[in-house]
Formats: sequence, C-alpha cells, structure tokens
Amino acid sequence: MTRVRGQGWRASAVIAFACMSAAIPVPARDLVAVAPSIACESLAGRSYYNIAISSAVHVPANGAVPAFCRVNGSENGTQHDLEVRLPDRWLQRYVQRGGGGFDGSIPPVALSATALRAGAVQGANNGGHRDPGGAVLLNNPRAVERYAHGAILTATRFGKAVTQAYYGSAPQYAYYEGCSNGGRGALNAAAKYGPEFDGIIAAAPTLNLTGQISRWTSAAALPLPSAPQFTQLHAAAVAKCDARDGLKDGIVSDWAGCDFDPVSDAPKSIGLTPAQAAAVRNIMQDMKRSDGSVIYSGFGTGDLSLGAPSFGLFGSGQMRNIVLNDAQWTPVDFDPEAALPVISAVIDDRYQFSASVPGVVQFLKSGGKALVWHGADDAMLSHKDTIRTWRQVTDAAGPETAAAATRLYIAPGVNHCSGGDGADSFDALGALMEWVETGRGPGTLTAVKRDTKSGEVKFSRPLCQYPGWPRYRGKGDPASADSFECVAPGR
Repeated sequence: MTRVRGQGWRASAVIAFACMSAAIPVPARDLVAVAPSIACESLAGRSYYNIAISSAVHVPANGAVPAFCRVNGSENGTQHDLEVRLPDRWLQRYVQRGGGGFDGSIPPVALSATALRAGAVQGANNGGHRDPGGAVLLNNPRAVERYAHGAILTATRFGKAVTQAYYGSAPQYAYYEGCSNGGRGALNAAAKYGPEFDGIIAAAPTLNLTGQISRWTSAAALPLPSAPQFTQLHAAAVAKCDARDGLKDGIVSDWAGCDFDPVSDAPKSIGLTPAQAAAVRNIMQDMKRSDGSVIYSGFGTGDLSLGAPSFGLFGSGQMRNIVLNDAQWTPVDFDPEAALPVISAVIDDRYQFSASVPGVVQFLKSGGKALVWHGADDAMLSHKDTIRTWRQVTDAAGPETAAAATRLYIAPGVNHCSGGDGADSFDALGALMEWVETGRGPGTLTAVKRDTKSGEVKFSRPLCQYPGWPRYRGKGDPASADSFECVAPGR
C-alpha cells in the first residue's frame, strides 16, 4: 500500500535502534544506484530550511564504511546542530536517526555506518540544543518545543533538501529510527510527521512520558540498593528463572514466567535491608492510582545498577527544567498520583511529548510500517509499559491493520538499547527496508551477541514476535539460533 506525500514520495513506517548489526538489507525492487551530481564541497555555504551549512567534506572509504559526503550545519538563531551523511553510491533511501536522554549532542551511534552500507543518506541532529544535562531547557519554551518533537521535522526536511541538491533527485523511501528518547521520537515521527516517512523503528520507546517521569522521580527517592547489590539481585533472578527455557545459559528467555520476588527470593548474602528489598519490589510492580489504574508498568529483572543512578537525573531533571521551570525543586514528599495532572498539563497538553494513539494509527492505516522492540532486561524504561501502551495502538488500529503494519519484539536478556546478557544486535533496518520496499513483512528475526572487544559473534538467538519467546529444542548447538524455537507464553 502506498500513499502520496507532500513531495510525491511513498510512505510506510520504520523504527530503528541503537544497536543494529552491519548486515546489508535485501536489495529493494526497482532501486537504481545514483551518483552525486555535484561536488560535495560545493554544498558548503548553502542554506535550507533556515539551516546554514557550515562545512561539507568528502570522507574516503574506510574498511566496511563506504565513502560519503559529511555535511554539518546549524539552524539560524538556535543551538540546533545537524549532520547529514551522503554515500557515493546512493540507493534512493533516506534514514533520520534519533538521539537519547536530553539530547544536546549528535550521538556517535546516530552516525553509524549501517545506513550508509544500505545505500541510504543518514541524517542526525542534537534535538535542538547543546546541553546533554538538560538545564538549557529551563524557562526556554522554544528549546523544549524542539526537544519534544519539533526538531524531527526540521532535521528531516533539511536532510531531504540536501539529498535533493547533492544527487539531483529526492529519496524514494524515507525512514526514522531511534532508541530510548529516539524511540519516543520515532513514534512522534509517525504520529505527527507521518507523511515524511515510509517506516519507523522504535526501540525502547515510550508512549507514556508522563507516567515515566512519575516513575523515575518517585523511584529515585526510594532507599535503593547499591550498584553491586543490584547486580547480585539480577544474578539471583537469573539463577531462579534461567532454566525455564530449557537451557542454563545466563539468559532469562521466559521473562514473563519469571516470578522472582526481591523480598522473598533475594539471598541473605546480598545484605539487603527490608526497606531496600521493598524498594526493589516497588519498582518491579506496576505503579497505580488509588482507583487501581496503571500509571506506569513495573520493570523486569534486569541489572538495575545500569539504570537506577539515572532515575533522579531524568525524573527530577524533567520536573525542574520542563514541568515546573524551577531549578531549586526537590522531590521531597513527591506524590506521583497527585503530580500527574501537573506533569500531563505540560508534557502532554502543552508540548505533546508523547505520540498520540490516533496519530500512530493514522500513520499505519495510511500505509506506514512500524517495528517496535524493547529489551526485557531494560533498566531505564519498562518493556512492560511498552507492551501495555503499544497494545492501545494495535487495539485502536484493529487486527487487520495491526497484523499488516506492526511488529513488536521483546529481546530476552537485553538491557537499555543494548548490553545485558542476551543477544542484542540484529538488522532491524534491513528487515524494515525489505518490508516497506518489497512487501515482505518480518517474522522471527535472528539476533546475535558479539564480543565487545573483537566483534566476533559469541552466540545467536531467535528474536520472536511478541508474545513469543525462544525455547531451547533440547538438542543442538546452544550457541546457534537454529537450536531454539519460538513458543507462546505458558509453554
């Protein structure tokens, strides 16, 4: 299914993530390689969408990274910095990458070579400002508007304009990919700027930033364990639930069936106080209103030492710099339920940080494709909340549209965007490009775990469509995905 966009491009949906493999996607039908029509350096000094290009430098090929033209610029009168990378051999694709956290810089992961190897122009930006700590957002509504979602449109249109100038033709396909705050951006790209994109990849996203801020802020005030204690708690959860998938491999594949309780199951050797154990149980349980409705879903059994130190940074930081505009505010006596209307009035109503369900549904019904994935061991954002809120989208879209236009994957043992015990690298962008460009939707994917130093593959696992999970067949190489099968919950 195709749809007409403002510049005659076809659209669908792709949401990519921060940790993809280097595999090149299956070649799309009818895509012809295009060479640049002008010299790279001639782009310097030009201006598009109020963005002045400060430099344009041709970068030679280096190993697996193909040669490309690197363009940098800034939006006039702002701190909005942008970068576009244009390959010498272009297959008429454009990929816009999202950032993370408070943004504030163009992250290296947003400028990986994955898109270039796929013959795509790749655009990235700093979210509209230059402060990774987020303090610049205090009493700065223009910067907040860009950070919330406005920078997505500016960066994408700039990137496409540079593409048109360099090759003499517009992209045939356009995608948005991002993880964490970039995953939130991917959903906003679909809901607010859908005509610009053919597909999105949303990794570790949130459709519920109001609830997320409440959860972070309240969790930071709890008597949390130390980092080593969190790591030992995770090890205890793995010890209890690892074998449920038929293989003791250090990965809890049947995460939904793991009933680890930090109060009753934590070994005494960890040395948790009753207050600390109760605090971890609080984080792992759904945060609810007094009427029983969910504010934010509970976290899994991942190593929270990788996320808990940032709860206060992002929870209180959002409260101080965006919600309340009060640099001196502290979360003393913070009541998450009482604070919700205040948070929502700013986050949802004024700045529309979270993508709307109707907006995402419209994108899907117009032909867009959305691949959403989340690590089951994520220590920063709850994969369970992604499941809960994404179900609102698929329910509203209806079973036919949901089956044709959406995929949801939960990666066992994977922490926030990458890392953890599980297989955290897979070619999401290639899968989505094939889906959009050939109509062949992805099923079970293959994820791998690489050695952090050598880059060699240590093992592979099937990445099952939710609610499936990978179970060992009982025979075969434990390091091979072929020795596993995707099964339904309860099996």
